[in-house]
Amino acid sequence: MADKIKTERMRPEDYAPGESPMSRGATYVRKEIVRNGVGFGSALAIVISFTTHKSIVWAIIHGFLSWLYVIYYALTR
Repeated sequence: MADKIKTERMRPEDYAPGESPMSRGATYVRKEIVRNGVGFGSALAIVISFTTHKSIVWAIIHGFLSWLYVIYYALTR
């Protein structure tokens, strides 16, 4: 297994006074972590749909629509 290289980040004190990372042509890499699983909007839509329609099929469909269904439900009730 290859060793992972850990990049060092420059701290604010590493820059000269008045110098910014962008003036040095620094490149920023934005790392995002995507969580697996069902989000809050999907879970809320599934619960609302199942309690309203008593149908698993509708609950799945509304789970995919998530916040759109939750907003629709709130506006029509």
